[in-house]
Parts: sequence; C-alpha cells; structure tokens
Amino acid sequence: MALQNSQPENKSFLSPVGFKFTIERLPHVNYFCTSAELPDISMGQINTVENTFIKLPVPGDKLTFGLLNLRFRIDEDMKNFQEIYDWLIGLGYPDNFAQSVSIRNGNGLLPQGEVYSDGSLIITTSNFQPNIEVKFVDMYPVTLSSVSFNIEQDDIDYLQADVNFAYRKYDLTTIV
Repeated sequence: MALQNSQPENKSFLSPVGFKFTIERLPHVNYFCTSAELPDISMGQINTVENTFIKLPVPGDKLTFGLLNLRFRIDEDMKNFQEIYDWLIGLGYPDNFAQSVSIRNGNGLLPQGEVYSDGSLIITTSNFQPNIEVKFVDMYPVTLSSVSFNIEQDDIDYLQADVNFAYRKYDLTTIV
C-alpha cells in the first residue's frame, strides 16, 4: 500500500490560551473563567471472545465522560462563587426541603430546565477567531473548591476557585 499525501492542511498548533467558556446558568462565572479542561472520554471493553491462546478484546457499548473542570477568579462580591454555591445547595438541600424550591417543582420531580444547564467551550484559532465549539449537554456542578484567605502572602494573588461539572455528553462542532 502506497503512502498517500499525509500533510495536514492547517499546520498551526492549538493554543492553550485561545478559549472562552460560557454556561447559561452562570453568567458571572463566564466572564472570570481562567482555565477549562476538555474532559476525557473512554469506552470499556469486553474480553468475551476467546481463541486458543488469548482473550480477544471487543469494544464495549457504553461511553464514560470525565468531569469538566473549570477554574475562575472570584469577583470581589463573590457573585460567581455564590451562583455555583446556590446551585449546589438547591441540588443537595442540606437543611430542609425548602432549599430545593428553586430547582424542583411541586411534586418532587426534577425538571430538566431547572436542574441542568448547557455550556460551551469555544476554542479559537491562533488568530483568536472562534473555530470549534464543544457543547456540553445537561451540566450540573458536583464540587466547588475551598477558598483560602491568607494575610502572609508577599504578593496579591487574586483568589480562584475550581468547579467540577458532570454532564450527559459533549459534542464537537467546527464553527468556521
């Protein structure tokens, strides 16, 4: 088999600073997002097909998506931290059922529009033009990091927080 022309059309590398993240439910987090990780995706395998010498791997039928990790600078009024905190409190209602009123309807079911939110990671070209959209479907927060205050620092490093989201799936779409 002869090698065909295997030169890529676009020889530019992907820049780690060329992105913007937006999530419908968290407008204050969007502006202050400083880091986003495109999560891993994996599929299991089944070792059921056997021959005389080894078990042959067979692709599984279920995908597993890793958590979406975001880092954001906390604004002075902590509005972005509060948005995620309130969402988690509504999901977990640690003190009483009334805490879940904002995201649950009267019969106790979880309406999709209130519990979940979609989000997008827009990846840009080397010229900072939108290139690829990674659309996360049915996101919800699962962890919000601690925040450390410390008066012994020499320089002011503004506070950041990490938030991890679970979601149903993500899709990649070329914008240009």
